This record gives sequence, C-alpha cells and structure tokens, in this order.
Amino acid sequence: MVANGSPDTAIAELSRRDDIVLVTSGVNLGFAGGCNWGARFARGRHLVLLNDDTEVEDGWLRALVQLVETDPGIGAVGSRILGFDGTLQEAGSVLWRDGGTYQVGRGLPPGTGLHTSVRAVDYSSACGLLVRMSAWREVGGFDDAYFPAYHEDVDLCLALRAAGYGVLYSPDARLRHHQGASAADVPLLTFAALRNGMYFCAKWAATLDEYDVAPKPRSIDAAVEAAVRHGAERRPPARTPAPAAGEDLEPPTEREGLARQIQALQNQSRLKDAFIAHLQEDLRRSRQPRATLEHLRPLARRIRHVIRRAGAAAGVRGVADRRGVSTPPPEP
Repeated sequence: MVANGSPDTAIAELSRRDDIVLVTSGVNLGFAGGCNWGARFARGRHLVLLNDDTEVEDGWLRALVQLVETDPGIGAVGSRILGFDGTLQEAGSVLWRDGGTYQVGRGLPPGTGLHTSVRAVDYSSACGLLVRMSAWREVGGFDDAYFPAYHEDVDLCLALRAAGYGVLYSPDARLRHHQGASAADVPLLTFAALRNGMYFCAKWAATLDEYDVAPKPRSIDAAVEAAVRHGAERRPPARTPAPAAGEDLEPPTEREGLARQIQALQNQSRLKDAFIAHLQEDLRRSRQPRATLEHLRPLARRIRHVIRRAGAAAGVRGVADRRGVSTPPPEP
C-alpha cells in the first residue's frame, strides 16, 4: 500500500498493521509516480493497481488473476467498475482518434446484463487494474510526465499493446468506485488534465490514426458499439520481449526515494508555472477587445473629423457626432 504524501495522522493505524507493506513518501508523487514507487517494492508475478476510493466485491482479485494467467500474451486485465448505487461506470473504455475516451456502458442501471463477456479493450481504468509484472517492467511502468494525474492509464495500455501485449476486460472482477472522490475538483487539476491530454496526443499521434473518429453526441451509441467491436478485433503487434531494466530488479534505495521526491517537486513547480502562464494568457485575451477599442478610438476621431469637414463643404449647418451633440462646422 502506498501512502503518497499522506499526513501521519491518516496512516497511523496502517503503520501498526503487519499484514500489509506500507510504502510512504513525504511528497505527493502524483498518481503515476506513486504507483511507480510502490511497484519498486513489489515482488509478485502481478501488480494490482487499486484506488483508495474503491471497494472490491468477493472474487474480484481471483477473476483478474485467473484471466491474466490464461495467456502469457495478456499484459493487463481491467475490472467491471460500478458506482456505489450499482450503476455501471465502466466495462472497459474506447479511445478516439483525437485522444478522447469513453467509458463503455457508463450509466447503465444496476443488474444490467450488458457487457458481461471477456473482450479486448482499447484501455481499462487504473482504479482497478492488474498488470503482469514482467510486462510492467518491460514498458517502464507509468510515464511520470502525466503529473499529477490523468491519461497515465491510457498511455500504459497503449504502451503494453505496442510491446505486443493484449489488454482485456473481465466482467467477473467487480468493484465499486467513488469516482473523483480522491481528487479535488480545482482549476489546477482541470488544467493538468488538458495539458496531459495534449502530451498524450503528441506522444501517440501516429498510433491514434488506428482508432475511430470521435462521434457527434447524436450518434454516440452507434459509434461506441462500433469502437467496442473494433477494439475487440484489433490485434497487438508481434511481441519481442525486451530485457527488464536492471535497477528495477534491485531493492529500492533511500537515494532513489529522495530522487523521486525531488522529481515530483520539480513536476509540481513546472505545473504551477505553466498554470500561471495559462492564466496570464487568459487575462491578456480578456483585455484584448478593450485594447482593440483603445487603438480604434483615434481612428474614430479622425473619421468624425472628416465627416464634419465633408458636411461643411456641402453647406450642412451641423453634423451630429457619436454622442448626438450638434457640432458646428469648422470655420472656413
């Protein structure tokens, strides 16, 4: 279990338990960084990513493990994610060509019989995802650039597929998720999501051409159905396993932990700097119409002057200016 920048009071009880390995970081490493740090302590065949705002149902882990062990070419298996009212949140997800995503089955009522078969998916959310450890190490885990969160799980699934692994959805691995409960809805995180989305699209630009075009709202159902079918039919390239990085097989050191915390602090600083620059640009744009008007005012005065002179030449006694004031013609 990873306590990622959690206060001591929040993990005091966990520290006293002997049935878990508690990995702590005094700095919030972000979702990707926290998972990567926790994975450095893992020694099993499989790595399970599970949010702290979830509750798993009986048989959840067994279903994930049983499915991944049916084929060494399976890199990851995702869960059937429900809301706490029983509605379906996700039965795997589809990826659109523009980098957008859609959670399959979202909003279906409790007990729905849809999406109850194992199938290959474009990606599955990391709030309840099992990854084969050898595959995780092969692709390098999560990309830390997705700080503090968003798009890292989509990126991982594409990286696994590029390495020749399949990503599957297991309908029998059921969990309930308080979506968004672990992250505050603040402008900085909204900005981070947009920034990470742009990074994702740039990184996978060539690969995204393989995916369906994002539909218009009126045609979403048919488009999702087609995308689900295409995702199930899409085959990963031939797998050529790469040797795992040597440092990933060695026990983590205190020096590495400090280096990761420094990197996270630098990521935080860069994110805040980029957000400030974004706000400054928004402010500049909001002032642009007024600035344009200020530039146009001298021109407007010159135009009114020309009109007044033209009126005088035509023998007009007076010409109304923009304020409706009668202005006598200039002296000859």
